[in-house]
Amino acid sequence: MIRFRVDFCLLALCSASLTQCSAEPSSSSSGVSKADAPNGDASKSATITEYRVEADYHTRKTPPLGAGEFELVTLSTLPETVTGGDVLVGLRGLDDADEVTVTRNGTDVTAAFAHMGRGEARGLVTGLELGDTQLVATARGPAGVRRAALTVKNHPVTGPVLSGPHQTPFICQTEAAGLGAPLDTNCSVQTRYEWYYRTALTQRYIKLSDPFAAYPADVMKTVTSTGKVVPFVVRLESATINRGITRIAVLDDPHARGPGAAFDAGTWNHRVYYAYGASCGTGYHQGTNGTAEVLGGLGDLLGVGQRLAKGDVVVHSTLSSFGVHCNPLVSIETAMMVKEHVSESYGLIDAMVGSGVSGGALQQFNAINNAPGLLSAALPGATFADILSTAMTVGDCGLLIHYYNGRGWYWDPLKRALVEGHNLLSGTPLNSICQSWVTTFLPVLDAKNGCDGSVPKELRYDPVTNPHGARCTLQDANVNLFGRDPKTGFARRPLDNMGVQYGLDAFNHFVISAAEFLDLNRNIGGYDIDGNYVPTRMKMDPEVEAMTYRIGGVVGHGAMAETPVMDLAPYLDLIPLANIHEAVRPFTVRARLRKYTGQDESHSIWRGIAVQPDAYPTMETWFPALRDLPYGADRVAAIAASKPAAAGDRCVISTLGGRLELPNVLFGPLGLALPILPGLPLLNITVPLKIDIPEDFDSGLGACSTLLPVTRTPRMVAGMPMTDDVIRCQLKPLDRADYKGFMTDAQFAELQSIFPDGVCDYAKPAAGAVDKSLLWPSIGGATLHEPTELKYWVGRSRPVP
Repeated sequence: MIRFRVDFCLLALCSASLTQCSAEPSSSSSGVSKADAPNGDASKSATITEYRVEADYHTRKTPPLGAGEFELVTLSTLPETVTGGDVLVGLRGLDDADEVTVTRNGTDVTAAFAHMGRGEARGLVTGLELGDTQLVATARGPAGVRRAALTVKNHPVTGPVLSGPHQTPFICQTEAAGLGAPLDTNCSVQTRYEWYYRTALTQRYIKLSDPFAAYPADVMKTVTSTGKVVPFVVRLESATINRGITRIAVLDDPHARGPGAAFDAGTWNHRVYYAYGASCGTGYHQGTNGTAEVLGGLGDLLGVGQRLAKGDVVVHSTLSSFGVHCNPLVSIETAMMVKEHVSESYGLIDAMVGSGVSGGALQQFNAINNAPGLLSAALPGATFADILSTAMTVGDCGLLIHYYNGRGWYWDPLKRALVEGHNLLSGTPLNSICQSWVTTFLPVLDAKNGCDGSVPKELRYDPVTNPHGARCTLQDANVNLFGRDPKTGFARRPLDNMGVQYGLDAFNHFVISAAEFLDLNRNIGGYDIDGNYVPTRMKMDPEVEAMTYRIGGVVGHGAMAETPVMDLAPYLDLIPLANIHEAVRPFTVRARLRKYTGQDESHSIWRGIAVQPDAYPTMETWFPALRDLPYGADRVAAIAASKPAAAGDRCVISTLGGRLELPNVLFGPLGLALPILPGLPLLNITVPLKIDIPEDFDSGLGACSTLLPVTRTPRMVAGMPMTDDVIRCQLKPLDRADYKGFMTDAQFAELQSIFPDGVCDYAKPAAGAVDKSLLWPSIGGATLHEPTELKYWVGRSRPVP
């Protein structure tokens, strides 16, 4: 059995000669790095030379160990993204006869480690100071004395880690969330724990004043995914992580273990259900949440209550809600830090499944494209692919509505609808998708009025009274990504409509005349940096598009195909305001997968009316097969091979997802409702009256394709392909052959004068596109730096003479 011992001779042995502790890295192992200093920084000399290999982001697996080798790996997070002063560390490949010593910057921490079997040991290393710390493991055994070293970088639990300096000002909202006054300027609170039980009488959650006392008689019971029948009692942790209010819920049985025993997450099934929040805001505040986000209850369409009942940990953070901020790196950073906390406080995670709609869908695609391994599977609903391609539609719709308002008498509903890419059901004044975009999200372009109401007016920007105030725009929420205009000091903006021929498809289909086409494009205009309409078009700085594609701001160029996705696509085109979730959006994701990965098997679309609880039982037959893939396996091929038939494209129309929780009644013959005594397990009853059939959406012949037409966006009917991924186009000279409608020579000459530099050439990639975006991109913590790709480094052992 592996033995752990304190070794006080370690430093003396190593410090005698640095070369005694080093050897050339093996040339047979791919992804091997020799680091003479942490992170390659020669100004911070390491005590011991590190030999590192790259682990797979998804599985933490590495190239095979050589004879007598072992390795040191961070299990709770990447070595460069450690937070809060502790990290869960694993040792792999040990011999049962080894005696092992582990140090933290020379201080012995061996006592933290325990033998886990199969040549593995695990321990939570605490006491990490901010910045770099070198961990060293020494094994003495039949293979001789070997040593593995790895430098980890610790960051504050308040962040930042990889998203750059915090946004300021930042309004604390812990009191509004029921957590009391903040303890510091980072809006921290003391972590608190509460217990709730779910009553069989009303399905509601009731707080337990004494969780260790006998439970009330009406407490429900539930059957977990591992087959345990337990009381439906939930432990709720409320904390602040990365300045966000974080709620973590999991089944617990405090009465059974008693007040003297520590919480051990014994009922947890080692899965995490991560509930992302919706919408898109400009930040400057902490946001609020409560118990409902992680406990669920009546009207729980995301199914968090059902996942709790099955034994999942359920998580929600206010900074995993795009309605608070719309920053893709802050979203990744927050989920990463929360996942690290769960791994270190609850246990290692087998799978973390994303869930959420609208802005919650944005975050899931952002995560799987840019931070592979963060999520094991994704269940987005009311999909958008990414912030910036969606922002194109917001800007385009705002400009079109402004144009119509000056010429409303001339532009009938059919013309408007086809210029917008819509139809008479989704483009009329009574149900205009473009008007809904203007109402809901055009304010995020308004520097003066785009802030959440919690941000005091005296702190907000005003061009006259407060020119240095907080600018309430999308680009200012992402200033670390886009940089600042040196002339104004304001954040650069990722909007461009140079060369865009609005209404091109409508003109080529003879719906609008050449005169109308010319007038529209001559007068469409743009928005200035404060969000005010101006008659000139918008031009994006090259620096913005270069950064955007490099860090995966337009998803598709990263790892999106490496995670299974079941895309739940409710048909909302006919519901005012909700209709911004156009039916076309999941198909833009699919088009990008086909374009950049040559496949779409990793992405399923369920159209109609379906919610996450409908899809989860199918998804959980898919992603577990990917957990133990060997190092170097073709993950995308494995996703296709393991995809269950039920996870294919489907047309699903049901009642609120076709699933009801009925813990206290059982429906018998002829609808007779029979009461169930309190204490019986929670029942998930599937409503049988629904449509749930496979559909080939490419054919356009299925039930959903026929009944639920898919429209397009203003930019698509201006020539953008279905990928919807060109935020600034390359230009080409005008070609008369591109115009099918009638146009005189004089009108064509006028069109050339409107577009003196040319029009969009959508046959070419976006002006700033890259072949591959960075994976796990970092632009710095408290200090900005050039974008870098974080690797999952693992320390490998070398013999010590």
